[in-house]
Amino acid sequence: MSEKRGNTVKLVYDFNEARCCEIEYKPGKWIRTTARDFRSFDGNRRILNVDNPDNAFYEQYDGPLYLFGTNKKTNKTNTHQIQFTEAGDPRNFGQRRKHEYL
Repeated sequence: MSEKRGNTVKLVYDFNEARCCEIEYKPGKWIRTTARDFRSFDGNRRILNVDNPDNAFYEQYDGPLYLFGTNKKTNKTNTHQIQFTEAGDPRNFGQRRKHEYL
């Protein structure tokens, strides 16, 4: 038998993650993101409210801020970045090849 490794904790979402989640990565520039990144982004966040399809609108989201991949809450510092644990970004591993660009 093999041991279970990696992400074994169910993440808490304090919002409807099926809706369009957007973050402001630069002043006035909004992009759509995944719910996982949205809950950890330390900046302006908004969700598209489509309760009435004839009157859809964006509403600011002022919910809690979590460290990426965990259920640990952290304080807002408005850095406009995703908040990671001390281990850093778990999505970065290995080294890039010469032909791979950022």
